[in-house]
Amino acid sequence: MKRIVLGAVVMLALVSVALGVRGRAVPVELAQVTAQPVREYISEDATTRLADEYIVAMPVSGTVERIAFKVGDMVAQGQNVARVDPFGLEQQIKGVEALVARARAQIDGVDATKPKSEEIESAAMRVREARDAERIAQEERAMAELEYGEAAQDYTRVRALHEKGAVSQAHYDEAERLFQQLGHNRERAAFAAQAATKGREIAELTAKRVAESVEDNEYLRKVYQAEIERLGAELEVMKKDLRKATVTAPVTGPIIEKYVEDERVLTAGSPLLKIGDLASIEIECDVLSEEVGRVQVGNAVEISGKALQGRTISGRVARIYPTGFKKISSLGIEQQRVRTIIAFDNADVNLRAGTSVEVKTITAEHPDALAVPERATFRYEREWAVFAVRRGRARLTPVTIGLKDDDWAEIIDGLSQGDTVVAEPTNDLEDGARVTGY
Repeated sequence: MKRIVLGAVVMLALVSVALGVRGRAVPVELAQVTAQPVREYISEDATTRLADEYIVAMPVSGTVERIAFKVGDMVAQGQNVARVDPFGLEQQIKGVEALVARARAQIDGVDATKPKSEEIESAAMRVREARDAERIAQEERAMAELEYGEAAQDYTRVRALHEKGAVSQAHYDEAERLFQQLGHNRERAAFAAQAATKGREIAELTAKRVAESVEDNEYLRKVYQAEIERLGAELEVMKKDLRKATVTAPVTGPIIEKYVEDERVLTAGSPLLKIGDLASIEIECDVLSEEVGRVQVGNAVEISGKALQGRTISGRVARIYPTGFKKISSLGIEQQRVRTIIAFDNADVNLRAGTSVEVKTITAEHPDALAVPERATFRYEREWAVFAVRRGRARLTPVTIGLKDDDWAEIIDGLSQGDTVVAEPTNDLEDGARVTGY
């Protein structure tokens, strides 16, 4: 009995050793090396924005009536959005028109009169005053031209910096407002100089008449005609201001900001509304600085997200900002990022500004690459490797990886088409282990 028991124990020990040496087959998921399209991309959350925003400002000084529109309302290009009370301008125009009518009546009924000494001195004094007024008006016109030129240069410079993201929206708005205001000042200074020139001509004609004691009253007709021309210049300025009293939207889009609520007296150039150009909508995407080097202008972009209701649309990288900035991630980590702008066709999807979307910027693509599932690859001693299955055993095989995406990894070297690999190796899988596929 002892010998039988001892033999059984020895036999069990030998079987256990044999099984340990042979090893149990590990069930694994298998995949083949096949030709697949593989591409690299950068996935980021992004937001739509309006590229072009317009400040609607007071065209002339006066009382602006209450603006009925609210922030978020849509307006069409050319639609009336504000109105300056025209009563004051209308009354000024009537007054000047009355002066013109009087001058025309004086032309019809003028009679020559012999001038007196006090009239000669008074006429000479008016000539001096008119010349001084003309000189001052010309100096003010030159100063207005100079200020306008400087503002135009500054506005061009700030606009270029704004397009690059180097200055704030407020800085850009201020430069634009000053440019428009100084343009209006230049125009008014030009008309004022013209009016002063006409005033000087009137004074000189009057002085000439008085000094020469011309009996013929034709000179008076010239005086009154010059007066009519001067009044006509003033009248043209007023009528032009009156035409500006109705303010229209420069583009079709939403009202982004409203600067004036109730009726107020404002000077020319004061901002009233900010309107966004709906046709200029684009996507603003902030890319990690270590990844932005792979992005180039013109790269294809896939755009998706809840706002698109399951659709995926195409876009392209339109602009990459020259400088980066620091941003705190949702996990509270400080990151260095670079802003990129993505252009897309908004005609079908009608996204509004400030809409969250998901973007995939395609940085490289190989349409017919030799590939394995991305999860089959892993790092081994600082190199990429896979478990290739040969004769029922998993063999640790170093490989050279090309492009990778969420699904596939391109194999440059180490495997051939048709080879079998472990699709998702576990941490305890070892080189040489017996495997069985499923």
